[in-house]
Amino acid sequence: ATNQQASRVAAMARLSRQPLATMVWRWICGCVFFMHRGAGWMEDGFTDGVDGARYSLFQDDVKPTDELETKKAGEDIKCKVCEVILGNLFSNVGMLASEDHILNLLEGEPSQEEIDEAIAQRDKNLVNLARGRKGCNRHFKDSYLRKGWDVEGCVIPPPQSDEPDKKRPPWLTVYGTCTKSGQPVQNETKMNTYSTRMEAIYWACQLTIGDHMDAIAKFVSKRVKAGEGQIEAIIQEACEKKARCKQLKYQGTYAQREKEADDNWKKQQMDALESTKKSMKKQEKDKKRRRRSKSTSDGASGEL
Repeated sequence: ATNQQASRVAAMARLSRQPLATMVWRWICGCVFFMHRGAGWMEDGFTDGVDGARYSLFQDDVKPTDELETKKAGEDIKCKVCEVILGNLFSNVGMLASEDHILNLLEGEPSQEEIDEAIAQRDKNLVNLARGRKGCNRHFKDSYLRKGWDVEGCVIPPPQSDEPDKKRPPWLTVYGTCTKSGQPVQNETKMNTYSTRMEAIYWACQLTIGDHMDAIAKFVSKRVKAGEGQIEAIIQEACEKKARCKQLKYQGTYAQREKEADDNWKKQQMDALESTKKSMKKQEKDKKRRRRSKSTSDGASGEL
C-alpha cells in the first residue's frame, strides 16, 4: 500500500509540473477520441455508426473509400428516391395534417413495440437494428426497397442540348446509377446485409430527406393545407426546392464526368501506344540478337 501511495504522489507531482495548456490539450484530445468512437467515426471513414444502425451482416469488408463512392452513387438517384419515399410516407396525409405530424413521419422513430419484439428474440443485432430504426435508416428499406424499388448500374443520358441529332463518340459514355421499379422484395437477411448498393440508396435518402426534414415538413404542411396542387406535384417540388436533390456535393456534373471519360479514353490509347512501341522495340532487339548469334555460329563453322 505504501508503494502504491508513493506512486500516486509521484504521478501527481509530475502532472503538477506540466504547463496548464498541455493538460488542457490532453483533456480535449481524450474527450474528442471518445466522442469519435461513440459516433462511429473510427469505422474506416464512416461517420454515423453504419454497422449498428442499418445492418447486422457484413459479407463484404467495408472499405475506406466506400462512403464517398456510395454518396456519389446516391447523388445520381436522390431525386427519384426522395420522391418515392415521400410519396409512400405522405400517401394518407390529409389537409388537416400539421407540421409536427409530418415531421414525425419523416423522423420515423421506432415504437416501443418494435424494440420489445426485437428484445424478445434475444438477438443483440436485431435489438441494435430496432433501436436505430429511425429516419432514413427506416425509410430506405420500408418506403423504397419494400415497395419494389431498387437500383442498378446504367448509362446516364446526356442533358438536352441544342444539337439533339449530333452523334456522340462512344467513349464519351457516362456510367452511373439509376432507379428501377417492379422488383421482387428481398428477404430480411438481404435487407440487413451491408453492400455498397444498399448504402447508395441510404445516402440518396439521407442527403435529401434526412438533412432537410424541417424544411420539407414546413413546406408540405403549408401547401397541403392551402390545397395547392396534387400531393405528387407538392412532393416533387419539395424534393427539388427544399431537399435540394439537384444540388451536387460529391458527384461531378455531367460535363465533368464526360471529360473524365474522355481523359480516361485518351490515357488508355496512350498506354496502348506505349505498350505497342515497347513490344516493337523488344522484337527488333530479339531480331538483332538472333542475327548476331547466327553470324557467330556461321563464323565458327567456317573455321572448322
